Amino acid sequence: MDAIVNELQNIGFTKYESQIYISLLKESPLTGYEISKLSGVPQSKVYENITKLLNNNIIINIETDPIKYVPINPNELLKSKKEEFNNSMDKLENNLQVLNKGKSIEYVLNIKGSKNILKKAIEMINNAKQEIIISCSHEEILNLKDELLTASKKNVNVEILLLEDKNIEGLSNIHIHGGNETTLKNKKLYKGILLIVDDSEILTGNLSEGNEAISIWTKNSNILYIGNQYIQHEIYISQKIKGGLKYE
Repeated sequence: MDAIVNELQNIGFTKYESQIYISLLKESPLTGYEISKLSGVPQSKVYENITKLLNNNIIINIETDPIKYVPINPNELLKSKKEEFNNSMDKLENNLQVLNKGKSIEYVLNIKGSKNILKKAIEMINNAKQEIIISCSHEEILNLKDELLTASKKNVNVEILLLEDKNIEGLSNIHIHGGNETTLKNKKLYKGILLIVDDSEILTGNLSEGNEAISIWTKNSNILYIGNQYIQHEIYISQKIKGGLKYE
């Protein structure tokens, strides 16, 4: 029941309101005294919270002696909450944009955990409109392969810089990182990722430490410029020195 209480709190209920509603779903009609006894809500608080639920049309009173209460159907409740949420989102979308006045907030977001980092990478790739530039290990590219293929099919330019001399079926513009054996070995152990989408957002950091891995995501123009210059330089080097190859 704790999990349901938590979810009801996520959609605007208080803890006591959640406990009362759940108790009435289990058994109704109930008096205020019976609700308090079944739900565990203190008697000094139960009528205050019953009144709130009545005012929000979440429970209904039955004119008996004493007065008893019944809950509205869960489907009706959820439908109402969804409508409230969607209405609020529509209003906020318009009003917040007016307040923002076109200002660009270039904050830096820290993302912890390799799964969360890859999740953000997938989100970025799925939202790409023009170009994706990515540098990481072959292993991680395989984790992103489906999304990269989909983007490529939507005529998004996909440019890949790999540490390993491996091709990826279905994808072109794959550059193989140049460098000596020690340098490449260290880079593989680090399992870094650098992903730039539409020259407007960047994800960079490491994936080598599992739940402790940390990367940053930002739209900061200075960080984007540095990341872009770095990866373009690495691609150029890969094409010029021994070991630098490209799969068309």
